[in-house]
Amino acid sequence: MIYAGTFFGALLLLFFLSKTVSARLSLLFYRITKSQKATVNLMAFLFFPGTIIHELSHFFMAALLFVPTGHIDLWPKMEDNHSVKLGSVQIAQTDIFRRFLIGAAPFLFGVSLLLGLLFFFVTNNLFANHWFVVLMVYLAFEIGNTMFSSKKDMEGALELFGALLFFTLVLYFLGVRIPELDIPSFFNNPTVSEIFRQGSIFLSVPLGIDIIILLLLRIFSYRKLS
Repeated sequence: MIYAGTFFGALLLLFFLSKTVSARLSLLFYRITKSQKATVNLMAFLFFPGTIIHELSHFFMAALLFVPTGHIDLWPKMEDNHSVKLGSVQIAQTDIFRRFLIGAAPFLFGVSLLLGLLFFFVTNNLFANHWFVVLMVYLAFEIGNTMFSSKKDMEGALELFGALLFFTLVLYFLGVRIPELDIPSFFNNPTVSEIFRQGSIFLSVPLGIDIIILLLLRIFSYRKLS
């Protein structure tokens, strides 16, 4: 279970780093341009490939679950509360289970795509070509910083977990017992453990990229202030 803990810990750290990177870059662009509109457009341009992957994940998951979709918007818009929405997909009303899966699709697809690409680069020894290294770094940056679902995406999560908790309590008081799962044995399985081990190693790539970017931004800000 050590590798599983490391893997999920790395994902959690990447989540916080991605939010910090976006905030620091946005602040930097605003200081340079002195324009909120220009800052939004620069952020949209920088993260445009990741936005496409994010929104198409919603779209394809909705299609897979037979939920009607509408217009796809991939360019930013200013909301009434002055927040920025980089993209959106119109999704029809559906049940809480499918709404949760559609909301979580960018994370599920993003993690799979990120680890799959890194595995492909490693197994095919593409690190020997510096152009492939640049491509890998770019893709890791884009996917790693746009794959996390927003609060709006995850509106159905609380409803779903609330419903599961309610039915679990009802079954408990009715005397129905759900068989216990041997979770430790599952995570200690050699195959599962190796998957999490390699996943943890691959996640060090987007983590390292974000840390380097934050360090460079800090140095840049320090030199500018001094």
